[in-house]
Amino acid sequence: MEWAQLGPAVIVAVIGFGGAFVTSKIQHKGRPENALIDQLQEEMLTMRKDIADLKTEQQKSKRREMIRDNYINRLREHINAGNPPPPPEWPEGLYD
Repeated sequence: MEWAQLGPAVIVAVIGFGGAFVTSKIQHKGRPENALIDQLQEEMLTMRKDIADLKTEQQKSKRREMIRDNYINRLREHINAGNPPPPPEWPEGLYD
């Protein structure tokens, strides 16, 4: 008769351990994916910063190019007009 009384307790214990095991597996399964998502988000933030830095550098480069082009035109005008040296002053803001 003792086994009959222990039967339900054993069944409840097995179900409890089984539930804990399944829950543990589900939690462990989610961890690698979460770690990958976190890593990708960090990489994305780094890439966004890099892109912003590149855009800033591109704007500076375009500004320098415009200043140089204007200076080249001034030099050509100076030469075409037959003006002697010295050439026009070097432009300000070229290396800011």
